[in-house]
Amino acid sequence: MPTCLILIAFVAGVCLLQRLSTLPALWPALLVIAVACALAIAFARLRVLAYALIAAALGFGYADYRAQLRLAERLPAALEQQTIVADGYIADLPQQSRFGWRFNFVVQASDTAGLPRRVQVNSYGKTLQPHAGERWRLTLRPKRPHGLANPGGFDLERWLLGENIGATASVKSAERQAGHAWQASINRLREALRNRLQMQLGDAPYRGVVIALAIGDQGGVPKDQWQRFATTGVTHLISVSGLHITLWATLLGALVNTGWRRVPWLVARVPAQRAALVAGVLAALGYSLLSGLSVPTQRTLLMLLIAAIGLWRGHSSAPLFTWLLALATVVLVDPFAVLSVGFWLSFLTVGALLFACANTLGKAAPWRSWISAQWAATLASFPVLALVFQQLPVISPIANALAIPLVSMIVTPLALVGLLDPSGTLPWLAERAFALTDRYLQLCALAPVLSMAAPPTWAWLPAALGVLLWLAPRGLPGRWYAPVLLLPLIAAAPPPLAEGHFRATVIDIGQGLAVLVQTGSHTLLYDSGPPTASDRALLPLLRAQGITRLDTLMISHNDNDHSGGAEAVLRALAVGELHSTLPAGHPARAPIGNTPHRDCIAGQSWHWDGVRFDVLWPAAGATFRNDNAGSCTLRISSADGHALLLAGDLGRNEEIDLVSQGLAETAIVVAPHHGSRSSSSQMLIDATRPQWVVFSAGYLNRFRHPHPSIVDRYDNAEAGILRTDNDGAVTFDVGKDIQVRRWREQYRPYWSATAAQALPLPVTDAD
Repeated sequence: MPTCLILIAFVAGVCLLQRLSTLPALWPALLVIAVACALAIAFARLRVLAYALIAAALGFGYADYRAQLRLAERLPAALEQQTIVADGYIADLPQQSRFGWRFNFVVQASDTAGLPRRVQVNSYGKTLQPHAGERWRLTLRPKRPHGLANPGGFDLERWLLGENIGATASVKSAERQAGHAWQASINRLREALRNRLQMQLGDAPYRGVVIALAIGDQGGVPKDQWQRFATTGVTHLISVSGLHITLWATLLGALVNTGWRRVPWLVARVPAQRAALVAGVLAALGYSLLSGLSVPTQRTLLMLLIAAIGLWRGHSSAPLFTWLLALATVVLVDPFAVLSVGFWLSFLTVGALLFACANTLGKAAPWRSWISAQWAATLASFPVLALVFQQLPVISPIANALAIPLVSMIVTPLALVGLLDPSGTLPWLAERAFALTDRYLQLCALAPVLSMAAPPTWAWLPAALGVLLWLAPRGLPGRWYAPVLLLPLIAAAPPPLAEGHFRATVIDIGQGLAVLVQTGSHTLLYDSGPPTASDRALLPLLRAQGITRLDTLMISHNDNDHSGGAEAVLRALAVGELHSTLPAGHPARAPIGNTPHRDCIAGQSWHWDGVRFDVLWPAAGATFRNDNAGSCTLRISSADGHALLLAGDLGRNEEIDLVSQGLAETAIVVAPHHGSRSSSSQMLIDATRPQWVVFSAGYLNRFRHPHPSIVDRYDNAEAGILRTDNDGAVTFDVGKDIQVRRWREQYRPYWSATAAQALPLPVTDAD
């Protein structure tokens, strides 16, 4: 028990450091160690506590040291968007999209000091055809790590930190160099195997799943399949998971054990059990290497190694100690692993299974034990899924009960052995076996998914206690209080808005626009941003707010950075009405969920919960030279007279016409056309006299939005300047007064980008 406490304390120290907004000096950790050592020497009764304090301080200080080193490897701000020539090699499996290629590039030499060793490179177009291990000379335009910043959204900056990537970059030109890097030999093998499987399986619908199970490359799994796997709670199976590795090691170990016993000469030298043990460990190591050594595979490999060492020595460790030792070892090797959701889902699920099995092993029929295992895994993952994704697939235990044996015992072995099959028969059988599995999953996907608003961070503590109580042996006092402890996860809800008040959130959508407007009982989404931001920003934010239905989806005009996410929204949520200027043939106007459409026409008006909504533009029957000029313009007014203006990509000429019609003062203006020079005329600013202006623009975007002259124009009018690329999502609570919240001020982890990191780009004539 003291050893387990020390391991827990070490991991807790690492986790504490990763929760800080700034990295401290190392002296506090050293001071704690010194005090703990003094306590251990002076008081024998406090020795275990002192050792735990020392372990926690060591974990905290070690994580602090590693974080300081990693941040120091980031691209200096002065080098952003500078042209840098770098020599290096492609370290991973390049991923192709409709825009081009993305890969990790290891820099070995460059013409400018300060370029990080690992850079995530995006190559647009088809001029570059990269392969793992190849050496290239690339002309790069790098950026510091910077992602979209929204409540509930994907934290790209955290992910880049965990992957030790110090910059992202686009390619201006590329020149292939001779030879390959030996450091990427395994990934070269993985790419060769991927290419062969792609050729053997052709256009088979589940080709991507077979490749994911065989070599851990999930890039080929279609989006609609991922959505179905998430809805049924089986995404953990569509990867090289710990379960797959364990079963594969067990299978090969059993085969070696059987064959070894048939050869007396071998048995006389090495016992069959030890030979099987070595074979199992080597099988697990080989499969882990093929998968790219992800966190789940590292955890499983370490646990198997620890168990194998115990069996080799003739005794095995307690499951709890093995689990904790593997946990602490993974954290020691990579203290940034605790920032990964997959890390916690992996370890907590295995821990719950060990805890539950310890209470039921040998006491129930196999089928009851299998059901208990599914229940334990689902219950353990519930707090993480609620805190991070705000949803839980209620069908998950039923879906996994059949999917786990099919995928782990049939599809995965066929896919792995199929890597050695030149005929392609075994990969084809694996693909067909998964096709049968997915038929079952399609039926399961009809079940509802439990959705909830983002719970408070503190809810994890009672939830963890609730999970432990619920999995505890029957008869334990207080066991039936477990559901009560889980209630904070599902009972969270934002405070209701008063009559006549509204809340507007300008979402950090990158180069585009999406504004969420909420009243006491109604919700409107103005524009949906580009399609690339739907899954990482827009839909997660709606889930975090507990929004499952929109009363109105208003699309200002037919530009992809405003309308590109509309289809995703219409498929993910119930929408009462689509209100837009989109042409009749636009995909969002196709019958999706029986959503009616209404044309956006000036003069339309309605009230929700004491809040007035007025459509100001375009006039009925008007024609325009481009889609921007016909942007649907909406003015929203609270009962106390504070208003918000949303004008899409309206241009200067249309603004003048709007002002001539009597545009009133407006406290909040979302700058038309992202702050381009062709919009935000002086007449518009004089008429609205805004207290606040928000520029929705992508970080260091190629259009140079917002234009410095437009920013100065609003600044001269004494409007408060807000930018989604610097502030993240911006929320206005509008009632008797206006309260402003910036997400990058609310959520400020130590790895987060700040406004001070960005340098202004040179001014061009681009609008």
